[in-house]
Amino acid sequence: MAQTWSKDAVDALVREGLVYGYPSGELRPEGYARRGEVFTLLWRLILAYRLKDLQALTGEDIERLKGLIAAVGELSKALQDQGQVLSAYSDAIKELRQALEKAQAEAVTLAGEAGKKADEVLSQVAGWTERLGNLEATTYKGLRDFREEVNALASALRDLDGKVKALEVALKAKDGEVAARFSEFQGVLSRVEGTVSRAEEELNGVKNLSAALEDLKLRLGTLEVQVKELREEVARLRAEMPKREVLSPFGLQVSLSGVSPLAGTVRFGYAFPEGFGLYLRGAYDLGFYGAVGVASVRQVSPFVFTSTLGVGRGFYGPGFVYGEVGIGVGGKVFGPLGLGAEGVLSFPLGTGPSVARFSVGVIYGW
Repeated sequence: MAQTWSKDAVDALVREGLVYGYPSGELRPEGYARRGEVFTLLWRLILAYRLKDLQALTGEDIERLKGLIAAVGELSKALQDQGQVLSAYSDAIKELRQALEKAQAEAVTLAGEAGKKADEVLSQVAGWTERLGNLEATTYKGLRDFREEVNALASALRDLDGKVKALEVALKAKDGEVAARFSEFQGVLSRVEGTVSRAEEELNGVKNLSAALEDLKLRLGTLEVQVKELREEVARLRAEMPKREVLSPFGLQVSLSGVSPLAGTVRFGYAFPEGFGLYLRGAYDLGFYGAVGVASVRQVSPFVFTSTLGVGRGFYGPGFVYGEVGIGVGGKVFGPLGLGAEGVLSFPLGTGPSVARFSVGVIYGW
């Protein structure tokens, strides 16, 4: 390519793999770009940065997912422990309920016994009332009989009062025990309700965490599909990309000419990646001949085309100074080794004969 003002930019894009040039290896920085070429460059740019983003995201996402899975495992273990605690509370509640039912049954039984005793008392009172009526009817009986009846009645009344007080004490004791057990049961229920509320809050947090985990799984699946598609696209683009061969910097050609069996040329040169360089040439035909100049090298695999322009001197006769122009072509056979042909026209800068040389030989590089 020519030494243009855009040379640095073009070199940078070539190193990044965004610009490959035409199949001939030319870049043509001074030419116009067609729409298809612009579309291709934009697609390569998007593809390159998309791959960089995916490479940067994958490691962080994997680490975050690992941490999230570990947190979910810890929460699951905590919920299992909480479930065991709730099971223990449930057993305690069951025992308290059984105790309460037992206390209620005892209270009912006690109330039944109290009713029976009250009926007995009423029956006794009725009997005593009847006896009092009889006593009134027999008022006129002897005073001694009257006093005995009154004393018996007073004793019976005292016995009845003692039984009623004992019944009240028993009922109060049972009521206190039932009230204490009921208060204890209410306290346990309050603690259980608090624990259940905390467990429900933690369960809601786990549900939210599970939803976030499912969302991340979906995103990860989408990213994996995109990465797979991008890899397939990259493989396809790489298969379609033309291979760019790097020009060998050194070139050596040893050739024989058809003038005589002893006639031949040797050319050695160095070329820059852009294809321009310097060369030295030595020849023997009419006599010894040496030249130096510049070369232009173009590589179109598997062939290499060279053009040279230089100044030489012939060390035969009185000695002549020449300008020379050369064209050559070569083909690779084994790696950098190959066969080549070159034609050189030496024209005198002053007096002297013009000499045309055509030679065929072995090349190395270009």
